[in-house]
Amino acid sequence: MALKEKQPKGTKNTKKTGNWKRKALIWSLRVVAAMTAFFFLLILMVYIGVFGKLPSTDKLKGIENYTASIVYSVDGKIMGGYYVQNRQTIPKQEIPQSVKDALIATEDSRFFEHKGLDFIGIGRVVVKTFLFGDKAQGGGSTISQQLAKNLYPRRDLGILSMPVNKIREGFIAGRLEKVFEKEDILAMYLNTVPFGEDIYGIEAAAQRFFSKKARFLNPAESATLVGMLAANTAYNPRLNPDKSTARRNIVLTRMETNRFLTSEEAEKWRNTPMKVNYTRIDQNSGVAPYFRERIRVKAVEILNDEYGDRYDIYTDGLKIYTTIDSRLQNYADQSSQQHMAALQKEFNDHWKNKEPWHATPNILKDAIRKSNRYTAAKKQGLSHDDIMKQMKRPVRMNILAHDGYKVMEMSPIDSIKHYLKILNTGFMAMDARTGYILAWIGGVDHRAFQYDHVTSQRQVGSTFKPFVYATALLNGAEPCDYYPNVQETYREYNNWSPANSDGKYEGYYTLKGALANSVNTIAAQLIVKTGPDEVADVAHAMGIDSDIPAYPSIALGTASLSLYEMVKAYAPFVNHGKKVEPIGLLKIEDKNGNVLYKHPALKEQETVLDPDVARSMVEIMKGVINEGTARSLRGVYGLNSDLIGKTGTTQDNTDGWFIACTPTLVAGVWVGNDIPAIRFRSTALGQGAHTALPIFARFMRRVEADPRFNKYSQARFDSLPEYLAYRFDCEPFVLENPEKGFIERLFDKQDKPATPTVRKEQNENKPKSEQERQSLLDKMKDLFKKK
Repeated sequence: MALKEKQPKGTKNTKKTGNWKRKALIWSLRVVAAMTAFFFLLILMVYIGVFGKLPSTDKLKGIENYTASIVYSVDGKIMGGYYVQNRQTIPKQEIPQSVKDALIATEDSRFFEHKGLDFIGIGRVVVKTFLFGDKAQGGGSTISQQLAKNLYPRRDLGILSMPVNKIREGFIAGRLEKVFEKEDILAMYLNTVPFGEDIYGIEAAAQRFFSKKARFLNPAESATLVGMLAANTAYNPRLNPDKSTARRNIVLTRMETNRFLTSEEAEKWRNTPMKVNYTRIDQNSGVAPYFRERIRVKAVEILNDEYGDRYDIYTDGLKIYTTIDSRLQNYADQSSQQHMAALQKEFNDHWKNKEPWHATPNILKDAIRKSNRYTAAKKQGLSHDDIMKQMKRPVRMNILAHDGYKVMEMSPIDSIKHYLKILNTGFMAMDARTGYILAWIGGVDHRAFQYDHVTSQRQVGSTFKPFVYATALLNGAEPCDYYPNVQETYREYNNWSPANSDGKYEGYYTLKGALANSVNTIAAQLIVKTGPDEVADVAHAMGIDSDIPAYPSIALGTASLSLYEMVKAYAPFVNHGKKVEPIGLLKIEDKNGNVLYKHPALKEQETVLDPDVARSMVEIMKGVINEGTARSLRGVYGLNSDLIGKTGTTQDNTDGWFIACTPTLVAGVWVGNDIPAIRFRSTALGQGAHTALPIFARFMRRVEADPRFNKYSQARFDSLPEYLAYRFDCEPFVLENPEKGFIERLFDKQDKPATPTVRKEQNENKPKSEQERQSLLDKMKDLFKKK
């Protein structure tokens, strides 16, 4: 038998290895071919719309993005906005070149050379980023592709999400390049790109982080904002200033590399310290958030009435102009925050370890059951005991303190107790001539307390007394008539027997002296003689819209009214008897500047109070400021303005009030707890002169120091004409009765019109025009009776 030829050593292994390599190559080619075929099939599927129809060029031409409607103050400041996305769209002319340069240098250096897809750029990224690890390189997507992603957010398609979305963005980018010029694409991108913190677009970002419009950004600020696009939170200049600075400098270096900056310029801006001027404007912050909510309701009502559903205030980029003065609003905010922080500390020290609701424990029980945590747990089927166990465990939470929000460990029940103790406030200032609302504070914090205390109703206390006194003057009362300070029981009113808050009953007061010292017994005498109905009629004519119960106790402020109404109703005192309607909304424009609404021109104001009565009330109410319950405005706070006003405190110190006027300004303050049972226990601490007046005092002190508002602080009341001036020539208070029988003569019960009781020597010197004036008073009286 023949022997087999022996093969050379290693021949068999070489053949097998070669076969394996050929097979691997063949399979690799097959895989590549399959992947290529699948890729092209995927492209075709995206193109024909299997994963969703691509936007046509016609649709891209008419593309619209949700744009916030912006609210402006009368001095041109942005107060806030209404939005689904906090985006402000600005024209390309308002985007600074430094922002465009930074974007191109960082994200798409060949932007002006490609048509939407940059294959050279993609290759560069693959080599430098993936092979050499150069993290400074931009991503593979062009600006046009990124714009496509902003306009048409990516979809979740499982394992196919990334390739399908990338292909889709490539097609859209190509169509965008056909429809728009390069500069328009840059503007669209910069108006839509997110910067974190729920803000979109370069304009909103510039205002958030640098408190300026985008067109005023310098190269360092532009590089900072563009640098954020790589990672909104990591490069946030407020949260991470060091990382943000490093990223900014990378952007500046790339701007230098691309010759957008010279070496000297780049070095200058790299060495510039990071200076953030952070201003958060959202639904709960910004300028006058409570007022903005009122304006939102008003604007929607107007737009719906005039245009149906054509405009959406949240998405259509409207411009809304108001009467608020951001500078005066800032003074009001500062004054309120400063005083309320001190008052809250005083309130907490006043109660110390005792809970203000200890006598009414249901207050806490009800608050717990109404809390979000309790109601959510209840919906999950937990028992009351199990919920209470959970709510007693400390957790980390953001709590409103007197100096802002703080993160702390606190149980939900302790949190509820904390918020129950917080005192609240309302403030409104209005131009007494035009009715323009200048400042508005609805509460201590809009995020925690969204109930507006300018429009909510509370008992008004002694701030109602000026309406009683004005009615008495209309009925013929004389400023120099004296009233006995005695406590009386009025049987015709169910034995009503009002007392003075200080418990003192002595001497005799004129109207000026009685109002200055807020003497309840004399206010009671006046309303009993004039009648509650007539007082209510006068108050309604002057601006009170709410119902006023026809009881004599309204003289002491038992009626529940709003601060808004009270400020409005005080205006006729300083506006020569003319009624003033508050105005907050001036104009609405669409995104292109077309006027959709404009407040009508001011009309001739209605006279609702005899001008001589208004002048007399001004003279009477000066006493409150100069020697009465509000005298601290002069002695403690050193105010120099011509002022009138009235303090107010309700039963058990529940509400503190102060309303004041200059000849051109009316402002009011309310302070209290949302739950009336939670209050100071002493009048010294709970009276309006202590709780409410200091907010106005601090506000007015700032106004007086600002020459831009001299029209409010430097205006002076007109001197009383001679025929009125002599009527005030008397002491406001005397111990002995200067003249007997004056009350009987003052309120003549005969059918003839009431005539004033005046000393004999005054009658002899009465000017000839006095009878004509008295006839006008009678007409005013008859007018109010008819109403």
